[in-house]
Amino acid sequence: MAHGKFEFKGTGGSFLWNVIWTSILTIITFGIFFPWAYAHNQKWIAERTFIDGKQLCFKGTGAGFFGTWLLIVFLTVITLGIYLPWGFCRLKRWQTNNLYFADTADVEKH
Repeated sequence: MAHGKFEFKGTGGSFLWNVIWTSILTIITFGIFFPWAYAHNQKWIAERTFIDGKQLCFKGTGAGFFGTWLLIVFLTVITLGIYLPWGFCRLKRWQTNNLYFADTADVEKH
């Protein structure tokens, strides 16, 4: 039987600011900043998510995602979008592989 309490403690104002500055940098860099923006957003979400009182921690980086992101974009473009479902799964796999329970060294005060 499934059990466990999931909590999300994010606020709209904090999320709005996060989206604004990452979007501006992504636009200014013609999309090159996207992997860093995505990694930062995943970190923001994880830091505010708790499972049975345990905080999550996202340890992925934009640099670590850059190659995967380029591959997803390239294969999606050359297949005229057919690769998109596989690209989405590759993205979620990268995201999940970088998600952990936070230990005391990972926890930041909000």
